[in-house]
Amino acid sequence: MAIRVSEWVDVDKLATGSRHAFDFAITHFADGSSLTVPVQVAIGSRRRPRCVAIAGIHGDEPEGMLALLDFWRGCDPTILRGTVILIPVANSPAFAAHQRRSPVDGLDLNRIFPGNAEGTPSERLAYHLIHDIVAGADFVFTLHSWFATGMVSPYAELPEGTGTIAQRSRDAAVAAGFTRLREGGWIPGVLGTTAVELGVPVIEAEIGGGGRTCAENRRTYEQHFVRLLQHLGILEGTPPPNPVPEFYDRGMLYAPTGGMLRLRVSPGERVEAGAGLAAITDLHGEPLVEMRAPYAGLVAAVRQFVSVNPGELVIALFPRRR
Repeated sequence: MAIRVSEWVDVDKLATGSRHAFDFAITHFADGSSLTVPVQVAIGSRRRPRCVAIAGIHGDEPEGMLALLDFWRGCDPTILRGTVILIPVANSPAFAAHQRRSPVDGLDLNRIFPGNAEGTPSERLAYHLIHDIVAGADFVFTLHSWFATGMVSPYAELPEGTGTIAQRSRDAAVAAGFTRLREGGWIPGVLGTTAVELGVPVIEAEIGGGGRTCAENRRTYEQHFVRLLQHLGILEGTPPPNPVPEFYDRGMLYAPTGGMLRLRVSPGERVEAGAGLAAITDLHGEPLVEMRAPYAGLVAAVRQFVSVNPGELVIALFPRRR
């Protein structure tokens, strides 16, 4: 059973070869209940390196949550050569509401890092995730899915540049088996941006979507995580060779008008400039807009909801980095 704690546990004082589960209490709500974060810690024969894996930053992205719990069930600390810290559901209020943002304060957790110790519940949550957990890591792996309204073709995001942190992140992403990588594009407030500022290498992965989960995606996530731990030296073994990965830049296409969306492409397709991507009709089925590719690229993700309003994301179209 998990032990409830109101202060972060000093992981370095936990015994080697041990497993622990905590409910880390962040703050209290008006009704007397608490905002808590489930934490699972496994310490191997050595305390370092320490890898932190965080899922559920957005409450409607369950693939990573269940993948980490699947890994935890079979996690034997006696075969680890380092420490693994799992946060399967980082944003429990958003998870309970099955939505991206917290219903408590309306904030997107992945836009407010490093948080505020005296702020709203989400800001306090962000603060403790960073200062108590991420700051002590040697590597951070965040597991995401696409919005509940869409579906993504698997890829990983990582910091851009030629510095040590960017290179270590890039090497880890390749070793973990991700074949599509997107460098850069992180804005202030994203966990990855804050991790880099702390000097911690980081990967943010995207698998699945639609607010649901499937066994194949969970297995894929767990396989990537195992390969990452092998790369870091926490698990024995060498990750299998990864074919030459593809590098992409960020590109997002938004609806120019509202109506009914008819997609003409699927995640994972590659299109040329000018290709038809989607049509938007009125509620009588009369055409309003034909969305075409402004450049060649990979259809990384698509909106699956038929209803669409002006300015809503329709397609993530990533141009290939040369």
